[in-house]
Amino acid sequence: MGKTMNGCLGHSSTSTDSSELHILEHKLRVSNLKKKAISLYTHALIKISLLPQSKPRFFSFTETRDGYTIIVEDDLCKELPESESIDIPDLVWRVLSVSAGAYGNNQLTGISRIVKTVITPLADFKISVLVISTYQSDFVLVKEVDLDMAIKCLAQNYKVFKDSGSGLEPVMLSIGDRMAGMTKMSERKADEHRPIVHPFTCPRNRFHVTSLDCRILPSLTSIILDLMFYSNSSDDMGYERFFHISIVEGDISLVLDSEALSRFPQGSLYTNTFDEGWKMICVGDTPLGFEESGIVAQVSEPLTDASTSTFYISTFFYDHLLVPESEVEKAIELLSSLQVK
Repeated sequence: MGKTMNGCLGHSSTSTDSSELHILEHKLRVSNLKKKAISLYTHALIKISLLPQSKPRFFSFTETRDGYTIIVEDDLCKELPESESIDIPDLVWRVLSVSAGAYGNNQLTGISRIVKTVITPLADFKISVLVISTYQSDFVLVKEVDLDMAIKCLAQNYKVFKDSGSGLEPVMLSIGDRMAGMTKMSERKADEHRPIVHPFTCPRNRFHVTSLDCRILPSLTSIILDLMFYSNSSDDMGYERFFHISIVEGDISLVLDSEALSRFPQGSLYTNTFDEGWKMICVGDTPLGFEESGIVAQVSEPLTDASTSTFYISTFFYDHLLVPESEVEKAIELLSSLQVK
């Protein structure tokens, strides 16, 4: 199947009547599962995500060499057995999404389209974020305790709506709250890039951002199960294990390397007609944690200014940035020039 990747967040740098920020109803937990314990959690994860009756509103599963990052709704998190092998911090995360009507004519894909109006303001307010890019959209996660501040700093660019479960309700802000956000933004020059404080590496794998129709999921489940739970996760000659699947309101997205992609029948996945493949830049050599802010902004702002498309996957320990294969050398050179020595 051929499909243009037209569901990613995007907008012009100027707020318009169609620029809406939606605070989704979901309340999420982010957990890390140790590699050796995956067999203890297979049943629970299948029950949450892949059975015919499974209806997760937000489910994200990412395998890296360091473990499995699982992001799921608070109530479904209770399905995961308690053990010493899983770390579930006592943090609730809320999900921010930009409406499709705010895309504008910007041709960038992924978070490049929201860097200046979402990622940058949150970094300026020192609000820590996790980012999950999918084939259809991009989601910015903020801690629930930071949600009110996030709304205030983003209200200058968007009309803000909360999903109450029965519909979207506008969030009303005072002039003082809006002015506070504008003042904070003015403290840093628009063309001043942040120093990159964490090291980064670029594995040799060639990656793809794809999707599949939920109606054909049953015919592909065996392949997905194999990739999720039975992978050969050892690194080899500069290649790094990375597999991501997300299911958000019925939309299924995959980020996987060329070897994993080859296991799917031809035509079973949606791919961008112009997909040349993506290279991954892995950020961090020690766990980044959830308190530090500005990490996404550090690497995404200069690439956006250079008109480079970017997808982003945050995991429990590290961040993972995808750039077009043809632009990876330019991207690494640019980021290296900003790295703190």
